[in-house]
Amino acid sequence: MTVQSTWTELVAKNPMLIEIARFRRKFLSFNGSSTLGGALLGLVTLCYLGIVTLILTFRADIPPVTLVGAQTVLFTLLAPTLLHSSIAGERERRSWDLLLAAPITKAQIVVGKFIGALSAMGIGTAAFAFPIAVTAFSYPSVNLWNLGLAELMCLSFTTLVCAITIFFSARVKRSFMALGATLGIMAIGGVVIPSLVSVLTAGEMSTFYTDTLMFLHPGFAMARLMEASEGVGGLHSVPTAWSGLPQILVYLVLSAAMLGWAINTLNFAENEVKFIPKAKS
Repeated sequence: MTVQSTWTELVAKNPMLIEIARFRRKFLSFNGSSTLGGALLGLVTLCYLGIVTLILTFRADIPPVTLVGAQTVLFTLLAPTLLHSSIAGERERRSWDLLLAAPITKAQIVVGKFIGALSAMGIGTAAFAFPIAVTAFSYPSVNLWNLGLAELMCLSFTTLVCAITIFFSARVKRSFMALGATLGIMAIGGVVIPSLVSVLTAGEMSTFYTDTLMFLHPGFAMARLMEASEGVGGLHSVPTAWSGLPQILVYLVLSAAMLGWAINTLNFAENEVKFIPKAKS
């Protein structure tokens, strides 16, 4: 199968792109059938208005990369909320068998739901573009290249979180199990491990070792980009070339791997809870 035919099957002519409209109706409309979606939209709207008000008031004092970091945290929490029931929810609603009987492949199902979530995240990215632009033109020292890298890092990491959520949703039997597993991994990787690393690497060489061990942590990489923009850095810091593009590439590769893994696990029997096929004897 060529790249063009794969693109046509999974993206251009994928019937599951109807998920874009479903996500918009469920999570981005107060008139949708989901009470949870409407409540979530209302909460996000209030938070967004608060952020915009704060930014307009203190726009010259807030580094734009810091705002991108806040966007990353919000998206990391929002993505599992959008996708935790993408496949597990179909099983709970007993619509999974009907979906499998439709003339679509399992790859189209996974990719369609993935693109639907990304479309919703794209609206959030557009909303954040305004306050980020305000701070970018108001803050005294801004490196637009590093700011662009930070934004791409946020989007690629969000893509990875979406792929991880779909994977767990494909393997567990309950939606909230997928939500808990994804948020648990994010908490361990985003909070617990950095705390342990900061303790274990405390000392003269802490910056170098911390940056090396936390290479895939978007918060640490964004912090280095902000320091580089403001001319801050130390003898033991890793080169700024290691903050930005390397993380983005790794996030995208891991996202593709998780999606492929999710598609492969859909071939397991529904009553089997496993992640890796048994080796053939």
